[in-house]
Amino acid sequence: MSPHFGLMDESKMTPDEAALMRAKLHWRCGVRRVREDKTSAGIATLYDALLSGMRWYILSELAENIKNFSTESLENERYVFSLLRKKGVIDSALDTAKLQDIVDRALMEEDVQAEQDWFLNELEKFLTRLGVLPLDESALPPEDPATF
Repeated sequence: MSPHFGLMDESKMTPDEAALMRAKLHWRCGVRRVREDKTSAGIATLYDALLSGMRWYILSELAENIKNFSTESLENERYVFSLLRKKGVIDSALDTAKLQDIVDRALMEEDVQAEQDWFLNELEKFLTRLGVLPLDESALPPEDPATF
């Protein structure tokens, strides 16, 4: 079950509000999963938090200045990474190749526990830079323990 299932009504939110809430809910759940030694699921959930956070940033900070922009293009993660690189938001400080390698290995259920602290730290720094974090737990709906 998705970390945001039943916790947000996207029909009552703007696309940027929904992306930000999804990023925060996935961050919270991903961190919990990693701490519960559900590393592969946690890494995948944290990657979803990263993508949602990047989509939120594009919608809230960049969309008005992008020629021929459409929200449908945000479903393509390569487009999202490429756009943020072109705009200088992603630079060499974020090792996207290593992040992607860890995510790919986690999705194949390989042991990535040794890299989980690095992964968490890098995502936290980047999501803080974007403005997604820090997280105000009181502003979020209570977590549903049924989310794995």
